[in-house]
Amino acid sequence: MKKLILTSLLLVTFTISAQDFYWTYYNFSVEPENEATVLKLVEDYFKEHKNDGVTVRFFENHFSDGDNNYSHSIGFSGSLDAMGNQYSGAQSDSWDLFLTRVNQHIEGSFSSFMGRGIATHGPATEGNVWPIQNYIYIHVKDPGAFLPAREKYFSSFKSDVRLTVLGSISSGRSPHGETHMVIQGYKDFKSAMAGIDALLTPDQVEARKKAWKEFGENNGGVSVIRTGTRILLGKW
Repeated sequence: MKKLILTSLLLVTFTISAQDFYWTYYNFSVEPENEATVLKLVEDYFKEHKNDGVTVRFFENHFSDGDNNYSHSIGFSGSLDAMGNQYSGAQSDSWDLFLTRVNQHIEGSFSSFMGRGIATHGPATEGNVWPIQNYIYIHVKDPGAFLPAREKYFSSFKSDVRLTVLGSISSGRSPHGETHMVIQGYKDFKSAMAGIDALLTPDQVEARKKAWKEFGENNGGVSVIRTGTRILLGKW
């Protein structure tokens, strides 16, 4: 039976200490002929019914490995209070109707997870959209060493061409053991394909490589679990 994983929005309960922001993601698959319909349903609903203080993002999972082959994601982010209000369990006829309509076009659910934002680095994001986003799931062996080493890296090397967001995963981890997710946002596919070094001056490249080498020597051990690229289709 088709079941949109968004249904669990009303059933999840969580308790996390206050930090900068919190997020949840729901991954699912849509047949190609239904993609435009699902996007329109999501857009129409959240333009009118979005919770105060919560940002909604809808993505296409564009590049992925065979075990990570869902087609779309919807994500919610905001303060602890705003996200708590979203998951308060309140229901409405409009929400029920939205779920009914969307479920008719969903092939199947894939996964869901939640966490909190730890750090954001890059140019000012106010009013900016980063539609091409590389996502990297990582396993951090020693967060006590990793986080200060990472902050030192970004204090030594500052990028004005890529947004980088680090989040910790608190629920919904796969058996592979990812603990954190990194998002790298670019303004277009050309920038994402070129990579960070191609967008820098030679002096900036040398500074980045030096800072990255030091980070690798002091981060306590990090392994990459999974990578992919997603496209932002809508933000409300």
